[in-house]
Amino acid sequence: MKKAILNTAMLAIALMTTATASAQRDMQLTISNIPNDKGQILVATKSGQWAKVKAEKGKIETTIKDVPDGKGTIYVFHDENGNGQLDEKDNIPMEYCAFGDYELSENNSKVDIELIYVPDKMKGHDRQADRPADNLLTPAYKSGPVPEIIQY
Repeated sequence: MKKAILNTAMLAIALMTTATASAQRDMQLTISNIPNDKGQILVATKSGQWAKVKAEKGKIETTIKDVPDGKGTIYVFHDENGNGQLDEKDNIPMEYCAFGDYELSENNSKVDIELIYVPDKMKGHDRQADRPADNLLTPAYKSGPVPEIIQY
């Protein structure tokens, strides 16, 4: 009887583990509008995957391993001075950056994102010092909605 209960419990745990595990795949990421080949490109997903790639002027392609299927958000910036952080002045990013939503599936593992230089986007806009740059950080992700919250 104890053996039957133990076997049933083990089977239940195995089924729950299988049911909750999500598929993962490699994301094929293309990053464009890189202004020069100084420093590195830093990439992170909201689910915790990341990559560091040597910057090359123009466009690069890289692979992010083991990204869960489904919807997610990706953050990318050109760390031109190699200090490992997105430099800011008055809460405005001073390095090329982008973010965007994506959706990975068996039929879609490619994501394109274009870096922008936020100060250029702000020229001609009045901005209150304590407000985020509303609508100025429009990511160049080609086929997804813009996240509502800007996180620095």
